Amino acid sequence: MVNLRNHNTRNENGFTLIELVMAVAIIGGSFLSLLYLRTDAVDRAFAYNQERMIQRLSREKLDEVVFGIEEALEGELEVPGKSQLWSWRAELSDISTEEIGPRLLEIRLILEVPDLNNDSYNEKEISTRVLAAEDHPLATFAQSNSGFDNGLGF
Repeated sequence: MVNLRNHNTRNENGFTLIELVMAVAIIGGSFLSLLYLRTDAVDRAFAYNQERMIQRLSREKLDEVVFGIEEALEGELEVPGKSQLWSWRAELSDISTEEIGPRLLEIRLILEVPDLNNDSYNEKEISTRVLAAEDHPLATFAQSNSGFDNGLGF
């Protein structure tokens, strides 16, 4: 019996070069996508933590102004863990509707924060309203700077 074999057939037990190149390209693309997602997540987490720190520091300074711990209405704020000083200022407004009695004060704190991407500064603002006795130093200061005007010409 004669066995006829075709000696030109390929061995079908392996991968071709094109299949290997395509597999490496797919794995590389997947790896780059995952790397981008990770980098983006780290950037967003850093920005979130920076914003939380700004909010916390500005709230603490605003509370110090409101409760009379901080006597000045402007100054420099030391940033924990960094060798930076951020400028801040507070603005007081008497928004009372009555001429006598407790004063309704609005206190705005403006904090100058360095921008993460360049050397400029951004202003972050936070405000609160407090009810203060007529003889409270903040009420006296707000009345002396703005004067009382209820819009009726009194």
